[in-house]
Amino acid sequence: MDITTSEVPPQYDEFRKSLQAFIGAHCPPLEWKARTGIRVPEEEHDVALLRQWARAIHDAGYVFDRFADTPGDPYEQRVLEEELGATGIPYVVGNALVAGAIKMFGTPEQRSAHIGPMSRGEQIWTQLFSEPNAGSDLASLQTKGRLDGDEYIINGQKVWSTWAQWADHGYLLARTEPSPGPGGITALILDMKSPGIEIRPLREMTGTTDFNEVFFDDVRVPVANVIGAPGEGWKVASASLATERGGVGRNLSWETVVRLADLARTTSRRGTSLGDDGSVRQQIAAFAARSRIQDHLGKRVETRAENQAVTAWDAPLMKIWFSELNLEMLEYGLDLQGPRSIVAEGDEAAYDDGFLQDAFLYARAWTIAGGSNEVMRNLISERGLGLPREPRGDA
Repeated sequence: MDITTSEVPPQYDEFRKSLQAFIGAHCPPLEWKARTGIRVPEEEHDVALLRQWARAIHDAGYVFDRFADTPGDPYEQRVLEEELGATGIPYVVGNALVAGAIKMFGTPEQRSAHIGPMSRGEQIWTQLFSEPNAGSDLASLQTKGRLDGDEYIINGQKVWSTWAQWADHGYLLARTEPSPGPGGITALILDMKSPGIEIRPLREMTGTTDFNEVFFDDVRVPVANVIGAPGEGWKVASASLATERGGVGRNLSWETVVRLADLARTTSRRGTSLGDDGSVRQQIAAFAARSRIQDHLGKRVETRAENQAVTAWDAPLMKIWFSELNLEMLEYGLDLQGPRSIVAEGDEAAYDDGFLQDAFLYARAWTIAGGSNEVMRNLISERGLGLPREPRGDA
């Protein structure tokens, strides 16, 4: 298929300039330091500022397609993502993965109650999918919902839930039907202030608490909060996860190539700049080539989407390509620093205040987020290439 995604035309320069002026006037003065990856503020004050930031973006008329009834101008959407993404500050507060699920499967009441407030920062959401024994293999999840009149009573545990400590609502998958496997799973909207919910933030090796454990003890959820229909949770989740997998790492790999080139130019070894070392130049050039291939793959997927011809392997392929390239580049960035790679943020000897060290510690998360790369390869082989299913073993 020919690639039809083009560069943003010059007539959008004024739109870009007006957006840049808006960002300069409204960008919030956070105490929290923006980092690579999906990071969550530690202080309630910063969360409040991010809510105000999202509201200002919405009120200025900058609305993303994920929150809109009809698609907006595709070039304006790209400019929004580029300019707001360049700030390093979240412009969507919380995990808005549920927006696509509600738009595709939700009732009119659910769309009215949640889509707009998500866009305005009035509602922060968390994704309640993974469990200690059901990560990428969501079909084996064990959190249960027992029907009691017009409510489900939820019991179980979730883990790796970003934004849960600040969330107003949760996008919950629970086993409510007697069918085994995917057929027994239902998607629900959860009020995170409901009695019986306990949230425990997890401190990661990056030093941040982006993820949480969430426990449910007889938590009541109205039947009216079902997204789609009972037993359709797998279909609902699969549709929204496809969006997450396709978007993981978009526009990030080239930034790392540039950082590696800057590091090589400014680092010397035995009196010689690493930028003059032929092997270093070759390796960074190889990373640059692979980053350009990632850009091509992204535009190819966008072209397929515009022509309603997306295949089962498009999003998994993008996700694998970025996450593994990203990890390799960051490992190489530490190699280039030599002994300085052991110092990190806050140390005066750290290169670029330890940006590459922190990004390296987070890089493994990209290989797991939205489904591990091993699971993604199974999706490609089974759904894309038609190969036999991998033996699942005895239950």
